[in-house]
Amino acid sequence: MSTSYRPIPAIPFTELFDGRLDKYGVREKVHADSTQRNRYLLGSDGALEAYQNDDGTSSFSRRSFTPVPWTVIDALTEEFGIELVSEHDHRYWGFANEKDWTEWQAQLAKEDEDNFYKNLCHYVRGEPNDLRPGTIGMLQAEIAKDLVAKDESLMAPNNRHPLLEAVKVIYDRDHTVRVTLTKKDVAAVELAVALMLARTNELPQA
Repeated sequence: MSTSYRPIPAIPFTELFDGRLDKYGVREKVHADSTQRNRYLLGSDGALEAYQNDDGTSSFSRRSFTPVPWTVIDALTEEFGIELVSEHDHRYWGFANEKDWTEWQAQLAKEDEDNFYKNLCHYVRGEPNDLRPGTIGMLQAEIAKDLVAKDESLMAPNNRHPLLEAVKVIYDRDHTVRVTLTKKDVAAVELAVALMLARTNELPQA
């Protein structure tokens, strides 16, 4: 997993590597997977992966379990007068406010559920479907098939919600891996989050 970012306002990709960031101690790092559209900016405390979008602007990514490259982030915000927002921010997706973003996410979730339910029904009836072996969707469809074998009324359209809910409960019970954190683990996570929030709040705002 990684975290994606985009600058507001946009930065032309070519301007990232024209030498203007050298004065901040930020330079390009040639990586094994570097390409013309996928390059790395390296500072004293870590690297930020930079991508060229189809329109010539930039987006960024930080790989999980790697240091936050504050030197690079500070250089970008200072030199280009931008704010770097993550994929967890509505502005990353181009939404003006949290409400519009939440409604968009809800619509996507509904479309995904509609598509899954359609394929689940096809699978239970032995009809062609888009479910792939070994996927979570296939495991859940097999659970649904077992439930329907015991109670065919679950296939009625008005029983869609009870069927999907029963599938979810059984899947979570039998297939979800749960990790129990110690008090020490929780304290370490809380401290890391607090430090991250405090540091983020120090960044210049666009």
